[in-house]
Amino acid sequence: MADLLGIGRSGLNASKKSLEVTGHNLSNVNTEGYSRQRVMQSTAIPISIGGFVQGTGVKVDGVRRFNDEFIDKRLSSALASNKFYEARAENLEQVENIFNELDSDGLNQVMNKFFNSFRELANQPENETIRSVVRDNANLVVKDFRRIRGTLDTQAENIDRKIQTSVADVNQLLNHIADLNGKITSIEVAQGETGDLRDQRDMALRNLSENFKIHTYTDEKNRFIVTAQGIGTLVTGLHVQELGTVTRNKANSSNGMNGSVEIVLKDRPSQTITDQFKGGTLSSIVKVRNEDLKKLQNDIDGISYQFTSSVNAIHRQGFVNRPITIGADGKPAAVDQKGPTTGLDFFKQPTEVEEAGNLIDLSDSVKKDLSNIAAALDPNAPGDNRVAIGISKLQHERISGEGSVTLEEQYLQTIGSIGLETGKARLDAEQASGILAQANSLRERLTGVSIDEETANMVRYQQAYQASAKIMQAADDMFKTVLELKR
Repeated sequence: MADLLGIGRSGLNASKKSLEVTGHNLSNVNTEGYSRQRVMQSTAIPISIGGFVQGTGVKVDGVRRFNDEFIDKRLSSALASNKFYEARAENLEQVENIFNELDSDGLNQVMNKFFNSFRELANQPENETIRSVVRDNANLVVKDFRRIRGTLDTQAENIDRKIQTSVADVNQLLNHIADLNGKITSIEVAQGETGDLRDQRDMALRNLSENFKIHTYTDEKNRFIVTAQGIGTLVTGLHVQELGTVTRNKANSSNGMNGSVEIVLKDRPSQTITDQFKGGTLSSIVKVRNEDLKKLQNDIDGISYQFTSSVNAIHRQGFVNRPITIGADGKPAAVDQKGPTTGLDFFKQPTEVEEAGNLIDLSDSVKKDLSNIAAALDPNAPGDNRVAIGISKLQHERISGEGSVTLEEQYLQTIGSIGLETGKARLDAEQASGILAQANSLRERLTGVSIDEETANMVRYQQAYQASAKIMQAADDMFKTVLELKR
C-alpha cells in the first residue's frame, strides 16, 4: 500500500509541477524575451521485491528552457547589423537636411547671385547701388558657408553626446549581465531553476548587441564570457571591464576635431578604441562623425578656401573706385586718405584650408567702404570693368578639384555624394530589418509560447493530476480495508 501511495504521490507532484510551469508560460505569453519552459520527468528508480522488479512512479528531473544558442547568436548579429544601418540612415538624413533649403536658396544659388551681381557691376562700374548689392550678396555667401559649416560641427557635437549616452547604457548592461551571472551560478549550485534569469541575461545581451557586435561563450571554469568584436573581453563571470569616454584635442582625436569625445577602456584610458567597434549603433554614429561628416567639413572648407582665394587673387589687381593721385613718375599713389588704393582683398584671406568655412568673412576694407570694391584694372578709369568681369567669370572656371570642376560642380558633387550615401543606408536598413524579422520569427517558433498548446497541456496535466489523486484514494481505501480486517 505504501508503494502505491508513493507512486500516486509522485504522479501528483509531477502533474502539479507541470501545471505550475504551464501557468507560468501562459502568464508570460506577452513578456518580451521569454522562453517557454517544460517539466522534464523520467521513471523513478525501480526496486526489487521478492525477486520482482517494481516501479516506484515518476520523478521530476528539472525544468527545461527551450532555447537554441545558434539562433540567439544569429539574432544578436542581425540586431547589430539592423541597428548599424538604422542609426546610419537616421544620422545621414539629418546631415542631408543641412543642404535641403526649402525656404531659401541653396549655397550654389547664393554663389550664383554673387557672381551675377559682379556681372551687373561690370555693366555699370560706377554705380554705387550695384556695389551695395555686390556686398549684400557676398554677405549672403558668407552667412550660408558659416551656416553649413557650423551645422556640420553641431551635428558632430550631437554625435559626441550620443556616444557618451551609449557608453553609459553599455556599462549599465555589462554590470547587469555580470550580476545575473552571479545569481545564475549560485542558484544552479543549489539545483535551482534559472530559466527566467537566463531569459533576462539573453535580453540584456540582445540590448547590448544593439550597440556593437558581441560574442559569448562559457570558459573551462564555467564562467560566462562576453566579448566585443574588435575590442576584447568585457564581462568574465562577475568581473566587468567598463568603457569610458574622454575628450581629446585635435591632434589626438579620431576625427581631427578639437574636443572630440573618444571611447576608452576605463582601466586603460590612454588607449582610444573609438573606431574599433564592429556593427551596432555605436559603430554607426562613429562612422558618420569620423568619415561622412569629416569629409563634408573638408569639402565645404575646400570650396570656401578656393572661392575666397580666387576672388581675392583677381580683386587685388584692381583699383578702388575713387580718384587716385598720379605721381610725377606716372604711377598711381598706393595709398590715399582712405587707405590703400590697390592690392585689397575682397574677402579676409584664409591662411589655410582647415576651418575656412567657419572663418570666411568680408575684408574690413570692403565692409567699411563700398568704393574699396574694385571693378577697374586701371586707376581713374570710370568705364574699366575688367576686374568685375574677371570675378564674374570665376563662376564657370574650373578652379576646384585640382582644376577639374567649377565651384558649383564641386558643391553639387558634395551634396550628391551625401544623398547617395543616405539612399544606400536606407536600402541597407530595409534589408537588415527583413533579416532581423526572419531571425525573430525563427526564435519565436522555437521559444515562443503558444496559447493553444499550453491550454491543451493544462487540460492534460489537470487530468493526470486527478488520476494520480484517484490512485492515492484507491490506495487509501485499500489500506482502510486491511485495517478493518484486523479489527
